Amino acid sequence: MIAAIVPAAGRSERMGRPKLTLPVAGGGTVIDRVIAALRRGGVAAVVVVGPPLDAPGSAELFQQAADAGALAIPVPSPTEDMRSTVEVGLDFLDRSSLGARTVLIAPGDSVGLSAGLIASVVSRAKEEPESIVVPVFEGQRGHPLALPAEVARSIRELPPGVGINALRDRFADRVVLLDVPDPGTTADLDTPDDYRRWSPE
Repeated sequence: MIAAIVPAAGRSERMGRPKLTLPVAGGGTVIDRVIAALRRGGVAAVVVVGPPLDAPGSAELFQQAADAGALAIPVPSPTEDMRSTVEVGLDFLDRSSLGARTVLIAPGDSVGLSAGLIASVVSRAKEEPESIVVPVFEGQRGHPLALPAEVARSIRELPPGVGINALRDRFADRVVLLDVPDPGTTADLDTPDDYRRWSPE
């Protein structure tokens, strides 16, 4: 079974409001779009790891994630980085009965993800379940990252302050670079200028 962890606990300070609940062109919100792409692309379970329950905008985010068919869980306290948020998602998967063999990591602001892109990554992960699958568009590595479950769990063993991408070096012999024609793999939503590309207005 393939599961996805969507780290979505960031504070979105540069956007001036919770960015994952912003509306996007074509209908829905940022988090709706990410979850829909994952589910339509073949991911069996989507786990959205959001901010603490008392954080501004968290209730709206969790409601939207649940409405889109995801399992939504809060971090107990603000996390320092995406890695810490992903670890909360991994803890949840380990406690669950889902039995995920492969874990996709797809940041909540990966607004460019499409079902076709996800399907390509999922297909390759199924063909090579022991490999780390990294989509690449025109030489630039993107999202989502597909990890064998035991490799994903080793995130906890990385030194403090070291990000998830360090796994690509640690398990270099297991990395598969998957060339994709979709620029959405490298698109995210960090600034108001980024949002203008996706805004419904």
